[in-house]
Amino acid sequence: MSIKPDADQIHFLARPDERRLVLCLAEAFDATYAQELGGLSYWILDPTSRTKERFGLQKEVLAIYSRHQRTDARVLTTIESFVTRPDLRHRVEKSVFLLVHSGDEGEAAKLTKSDEGKVIIPFRSAELLSSGKGELFVRSRMAEVLGAIDLFGMSSPIVSERYFFGRTELVQQLARRLSVQKENAGLFGLRKTGKTSVLFAIRRALDQGTTLVEYLDCQSPGVHNARWWQVLGNLSCRLRDTLARTRNREIDIVGRYTPETAGTAFSSDVQRLLHAARVDHMLVMLDEIEWITPGISGHLGRHWDEDFLPFWQTIRATHQETANRLTFLVAGVNPSCVQRAHFGSLPNPVFQLATPHYLEPFSEQSVHEMIRVIGRYAGLKFDATIPGVLQRRYGGHPYLVRVACSEVWRQHKSLGPDEIRVLGGKEFDAASRRIAARLAQPIKDILLSLVWWYPDEYELLQILAGGDAEFVQEYLKESPDAFVQFASYGLLRENGDFAIADIRDFIREHGEAYKRELSPFSRSDVRPEMLPAAPDLDELGRLFAKKAELELKLRKLIVMYLGVQNGWSAEKMAHAMILGLKKSDERPEPAALFVGREARDVINDLYTADLASIICRHWDLFKNVFDDHKPRFEMNMETVNRARRVDGHTKPFTSEEINEFENSYRWVLARLKNIPLEGVQFGPSKGG
Repeated sequence: MSIKPDADQIHFLARPDERRLVLCLAEAFDATYAQELGGLSYWILDPTSRTKERFGLQKEVLAIYSRHQRTDARVLTTIESFVTRPDLRHRVEKSVFLLVHSGDEGEAAKLTKSDEGKVIIPFRSAELLSSGKGELFVRSRMAEVLGAIDLFGMSSPIVSERYFFGRTELVQQLARRLSVQKENAGLFGLRKTGKTSVLFAIRRALDQGTTLVEYLDCQSPGVHNARWWQVLGNLSCRLRDTLARTRNREIDIVGRYTPETAGTAFSSDVQRLLHAARVDHMLVMLDEIEWITPGISGHLGRHWDEDFLPFWQTIRATHQETANRLTFLVAGVNPSCVQRAHFGSLPNPVFQLATPHYLEPFSEQSVHEMIRVIGRYAGLKFDATIPGVLQRRYGGHPYLVRVACSEVWRQHKSLGPDEIRVLGGKEFDAASRRIAARLAQPIKDILLSLVWWYPDEYELLQILAGGDAEFVQEYLKESPDAFVQFASYGLLRENGDFAIADIRDFIREHGEAYKRELSPFSRSDVRPEMLPAAPDLDELGRLFAKKAELELKLRKLIVMYLGVQNGWSAEKMAHAMILGLKKSDERPEPAALFVGREARDVINDLYTADLASIICRHWDLFKNVFDDHKPRFEMNMETVNRARRVDGHTKPFTSEEINEFENSYRWVLARLKNIPLEGVQFGPSKGG
């Protein structure tokens, strides 16, 4: 590695300790710039060609150096401030960062996991300076960290440009319609298709300009439980607060409305904010609009059958009184809020006032780009045929494609620092059963919106899945709008067949039972994520087997080491174990466990947390087994214990929980590799 002359002159020559550390990154990076700010230093590192190829890095990487004994949240604040700087935002990677620190390893590990959108790779100063670290140390650590994070399995809305794919043209179209043409819009699609991610992308596109953007999630109880004037008051306060935070402008508004004053007060507040803030435009995003739509808002939101009219009359009037400088974007599954002319006998004030847009399925090119970019961080490439296969198999549904890739990634994630693997049809075929099991819950989420809001259309899909395609074709000919709706949601192909085979198979096998499962509930009575999810029993069994393997080895390790240290005295071994056991409600006196029993018998009744506690109590005895990394041992054992705290518990687990367990399992198992599962004697051998 070289340090660019300018960076050396400006920063590193005056800081020899930092210079030694940055040179330790020689195998992977060149240092091009550095600066100190707020007690931390940041280095801009240019990846070598081998590092770029292995980890898919296309820009420079930001590294934060902390010389302090505590590694705290200032690191995240510094990262956020630098990646948004105009001179750096297009220069450095937005998702991958390095942290070089002198603090506690456990604290750093927790910190690096606290932001899902960022992959922070930690290095302790002492390990970088160690002469025995090896020539591939840096890239090995990068492979370990990047290979342990399931970027394919992310289920939260995308908040980073790095992981946003396939919708750029739609984002640009909507941003132009809303901010330039000053028109309203709607965005609709099934669950898990990325609607909220598109809203966040529009906000990112407009936030830096002359548009003030406010996002409101209507499924929040603070919104759908509130009355119409309260929501408008909350909205005006949020606009004021966003203005103060992003534009440093403090404006006084009315804020607290009554049914009598809300209509005029909201318009006055918006006009006051527009004038005083010198912004050209305000955009209000209303996500999950079904929660405040008449007829489908459910028991907790029945007042919206009446409140819908004055709420939207006020917003429409303000839109007109501000010469369209206030616009709105509604998003959800059911577009009736902007497509129905009347609700009961009352006219819909926003009928045809917002043009609806539908999230189309990903094209083969979009699937290719998504899996290529995400896979390269982990050293994975895909055969040229795979994007087309995935696009056709999952109908271009981005989340279902990522879940399938996530399941294959799990089997190929532990790659070396110079290893790249190409995945093809063979790997996907081998994982087909596991993929199908993983897709069951996302498919339920997708179909949930049809069961609730389109029951007739759902029954039509049941008929089609049952094999009566002729009846469905005749129906669609007579009701072409129904076909347009299905096609807009990416459920049916042009020939009238299912676009997603797994949805067809699910409806055929479980469609009627799932409808009955949901039939007692209405829209606001139960949220999809509150419905009980079925765990992957095969995965559950594998996790339990791995945990049992660790417990067996830990039990034998404790008995062997305590036995040797105490001359295999049963009394002394029992005393040593008692010192390491904590009191609890069910075990007020740990010593009672040993009454009439030997240590070798008692240890089989102890939980994972008990075994970890005994080892930590006698750390000087066991430290060499675990590289004298006590904080890391405690952190990994807590993760293993948390994964399945009670044997046989079948609560569904997330991909993040599985990844954390796998990482901790491998770390502990590697230190126990010399402890056999069989043939261990719990006492001195006959020969001595």
